[in-house]
Amino acid sequence: MSEQLKRDYEIGEEIGRGRFGVVHRCASRATGEAFAVKSVDRSALADDLDRALAELEPKLARLACAGGENPGVVQVRAVYEDGAWTHTVMDLCTGPDLLDWLRLRRGAPVPEPDAARVVAQLAEALAGCHRAGVVHRDVKPTTSSSTSTPPGRRPRGCGSRTSGGEYGEKVDVWSAGVVLYALLSGGALPFGGETPAEVFAAVLRGTLRFPPALFAGISPAAKDLMRRMMCRDVSRRFSAEQVLRHPWIQSGGGTREAVQPT
Repeated sequence: MSEQLKRDYEIGEEIGRGRFGVVHRCASRATGEAFAVKSVDRSALADDLDRALAELEPKLARLACAGGENPGVVQVRAVYEDGAWTHTVMDLCTGPDLLDWLRLRRGAPVPEPDAARVVAQLAEALAGCHRAGVVHRDVKPTTSSSTSTPPGRRPRGCGSRTSGGEYGEKVDVWSAGVVLYALLSGGALPFGGETPAEVFAAVLRGTLRFPPALFAGISPAAKDLMRRMMCRDVSRRFSAEQVLRHPWIQSGGGTREAVQPT
């Protein structure tokens, strides 16, 4: 690891690992505050594009943070580079993720007010990213892949500047819609398949369905929002800002009177 990184932070236990990187717990030597450091080996990446994206990732993360004004995005504290490695120090996120939460519920659906609160926070964070020109491209309820990709190009890397076309910011809204579907169904996903190719084929040929066994008690307003978030027609699919203005979100999942947008 970078000598400067080790001078500034005490490196602790490993808390995550992927194909090209590892995440450790760390602590500031100056304050004792706990953080996480993500270390990516750029030399292990497959091609020039992947390496370029790895170098760009910390810059995009800082851009998405909007100087701390986007509370739904993990804040980047420092970036160090040595040789082929990039080390990004960021806020430490503790506790279970959404998929862990669903598993603890053992198939019981998340109540609509709770699901609305989660999705409102997610949409607000995404709206901030999109205003900064950043597409997340990996929205999911867990640290491993569990959401499906909408029609268009499959993702590479962990983020990209918006460039228009079909694979723009609304890809994040699609994935957020999948998260909402999973919350309200107790963990089911809207498009099934044994492999990514099968899931992608199901997306292309299928329409969004709400099996009565899973969605009998779900409000029409929640179903309407999911249809708008997972609309195959990108021009008609909601933006993150539109999600925030939807009556179901405005009403807190039905707990208060919705204010109709003007």
